[in-house]
Amino acid sequence: MELHIKDRIYIPQLLPQSNNFMGFNLKREITKKVALTAEDQETYKIKEEKEHNRVVWDVEKDQELPLIVDFTKDELSYLKAACEKLAEAPYPDDFWLTVEKIYNAANAE
Repeated sequence: MELHIKDRIYIPQLLPQSNNFMGFNLKREITKKVALTAEDQETYKIKEEKEHNRVVWDVEKDQELPLIVDFTKDELSYLKAACEKLAEAPYPDDFWLTVEKIYNAANAE
């Protein structure tokens, strides 16, 4: 799955805060795979604008170099279930694009 910076910010937010042991391990592995590293901060010029309370980055570089992540079948099932729990909550439209990406990947399995 191709993930852009916004996807990598949203995915940890959609994961449940409470889990059983299996869920905890799946969450940990997913979080590791999508985490923004110091190298990413340099490559994509990621900066926090505290005065505007937002994070900015080089969008062109992000489009050219998405992170390619191979989620396991169990990870995709976990992600899909997490998305389903949020289905009725209001979120920005671009959040739902990340959810759609997850659903498409899970249904392709």
